Amino acid sequence: MVTNISSKKIKSKIRKIVPEVGKNPPKVSILPKDSLVINFLDKLQKYLDSVLLIEQDSKILVAVSGGLDSVTLLDSLFIISTKRNYKLAIGHLNHTLRGEEANQDEEFVVNLSKEYCLPFLGQRIDVGEFAKAHSLSIEQAARELRYDFLQRACQSFGANYIATAHTLDDQAETILLNLIRGTGIRGLQGIAEKKSLGKGFVLIRPFFNFKREEILNYAEHRNLKWREDTTNLMLAYTRNKIRHLLIPLLEREFNPNIVEILSRTSELAKKNQKLIKNIISKLIDDYVEVINPDECKLDISKLKYYDSFIVGELVQEVILEKFNLPTINYKNIDSIRKLFSAESGTNIQIMKNLIVFKDRDSLYFVRNYNKENHNVKGSKTGRFIWNDNLIKFCEVPLSEFSRIEDPNVEFFDFEKVPEEIVIRTWNNGDRFVPLGLKNSVKLSDFLVNQKIPLHFKSKVPIVVGNDEIIWVCGFRISSKYKVTKQTKRVLKGEITRLRGI
Repeated sequence: MVTNISSKKIKSKIRKIVPEVGKNPPKVSILPKDSLVINFLDKLQKYLDSVLLIEQDSKILVAVSGGLDSVTLLDSLFIISTKRNYKLAIGHLNHTLRGEEANQDEEFVVNLSKEYCLPFLGQRIDVGEFAKAHSLSIEQAARELRYDFLQRACQSFGANYIATAHTLDDQAETILLNLIRGTGIRGLQGIAEKKSLGKGFVLIRPFFNFKREEILNYAEHRNLKWREDTTNLMLAYTRNKIRHLLIPLLEREFNPNIVEILSRTSELAKKNQKLIKNIISKLIDDYVEVINPDECKLDISKLKYYDSFIVGELVQEVILEKFNLPTINYKNIDSIRKLFSAESGTNIQIMKNLIVFKDRDSLYFVRNYNKENHNVKGSKTGRFIWNDNLIKFCEVPLSEFSRIEDPNVEFFDFEKVPEEIVIRTWNNGDRFVPLGLKNSVKLSDFLVNQKIPLHFKSKVPIVVGNDEIIWVCGFRISSKYKVTKQTKRVLKGEITRLRGI
């Protein structure tokens, strides 16, 4: 699940290493005679043919980290490719999170590409820097960048399949992790064995029918070499605790087949979710409006009468499908449902880069919200989030204009306001003609006269068009943009303070 990374700068480029033309076939292409290896390959090929439906002559980008699972995936797919005529390439992303150890992993994979005589496509990206720049957790940034890289590498190679080495054990770990996080039935689905990523790319997981023990046995019988990621042993990470502590405990004390049982639970959850999704899809068509890639609107006027479970599933689907973000827990879903009856302007931040706020009969989901952003641009008939304020502009009938006393609501001559406006903080040298006065004044003097404390001046939103002040929000509009007897169209502006719950 990838957010729109195309607009985010990635400094490095994909590194390509193409095998030498005419080089002799590698020794690893010699067909094995070991019965364990043969049985493993037969099982894998049946899964590729009957479940993943991989055609002969397919071009596959194999994601190789250098660890046991991915090295084994590369080796086994390479052998099968001699029969099925697959065209393979190796993809490797260096997250640069583990310093020299990560660089050694990269060089290890480069050497593998030479050993197997396959194209190598790799890239180094500073995930930590990217996460900080875009308000993401390290885990989320790594996931987004990994799949974005794999799609670009896949396109560069001309393939339509991306193979990753997730196993039956990975599936069990994911289900338990989601269960602990409280993501409900949706989380019990775990990971899909096959998933379309759009643009003709399909993600496949050929090892979904294999336990890690089977993979280790194969690798040892094939005398394969791999790298150990030291972070996989650190119990500071929840997934590692599940892998090294919880699952062994469940196998030892409760059921030795717990991994297989969790896999079957996943299949049942997927069938259940398929039925639910048919209902949710209809509700999304009726009640969800996509405003732009980073914002969508949920009409709650009728949804509040639906069962809480259906509402929760709808929220999960919006977050997953509209924003390509991971599922959230029930605590966050309950908080979102509380917004249904909250006052306008009430909001919650459910992820580092996703906020949900209430405005009348609607909830707005906004990604990449940054309350420290002091310079926001947009259309004069639009909605803005600036610091902790929601600022809205819409055209209204001339008959709606009235000189009301609410300082948070103002009316403007629609045709005088430029099509594009900017909301920013005040600047030294700003001047305007406040409504009711004839001459321009310094904005700083105006704010002093309004008894605005010095430390609070930077928190006052200033609406500007063509470098002229239109509205000092909450205080006064510019006389130039007022509604007059000659006004034919009216623009209404409204500011609401966002409040958390």
